[in-house]
Amino acid sequence: MALGNANSSAQSRGKNKPILVKRRKEVVMAKNYNSLTSSPMQASDACRFRGSLSETFYHSGSSALPSRSDVVYSARRANSRGVLEAGNYKILVGGANYNMVIAANGVVSRVDVCRR
Repeated sequence: MALGNANSSAQSRGKNKPILVKRRKEVVMAKNYNSLTSSPMQASDACRFRGSLSETFYHSGSSALPSRSDVVYSARRANSRGVLEAGNYKILVGGANYNMVIAANGVVSRVDVCRR
């Protein structure tokens, strides 16, 4: 006694296609994102952070240094679930340290040079 026919098994295999297409688009859109090395999120000015810059994040900007209105992601995917939470992050770009301030939805509100 069979528990289905050819149509029901074919339908179940094809259910994931929209999800796979969406994931592929996220990866393709993020192909040219720039990576940056960062601290974990800090509540205030991250230039004071003395720990290791061990996090890797990706931003949608065209230059190595993120600028105002770029979006920063925790993975190289254009996915709203991967945006950084609001706060301050110490980042290292081109040998210099910066305090990157993230607002709502992972959008960069400003980037300031850390003074020694």
